[in-house]
Amino acid sequence: MRILQFEDRLDDMVASYANVNNGWDGDVIDCNDYVKDRLCFQFLLHAESWWDDILPSIIINQAEFIAKLYDNSDASMLSNIIRGDIYLYLEDRLREMVQDSFNRVNNIKPEPFAGYERGQ
Repeated sequence: MRILQFEDRLDDMVASYANVNNGWDGDVIDCNDYVKDRLCFQFLLHAESWWDDILPSIIINQAEFIAKLYDNSDASMLSNIIRGDIYLYLEDRLREMVQDSFNRVNNIKPEPFAGYERGQ
């Protein structure tokens, strides 16, 4: 259920980013670091099941840690490294989700798999 809430939020974020950045084709790799951080933060807020995979096991209050890392960060080198590593861990999943969201927002139909053509 929470991932569905993230998808709704993601559609809003993607539409806003696309309005400001004409020519963006929906690839998260082309976004700036601030946008990537916001995407990671929103994903983590809505995907608590990923917390144990991403955060060190010594973190007792994971929700507070995530909030401080993204919303109340002191922009230290350590915070930047941690956020960068989290993004790299989530990049494949976020890339797929952002592209799907971009396609939904812009009514782009996915191209059928070429192997489904007759005779292939």
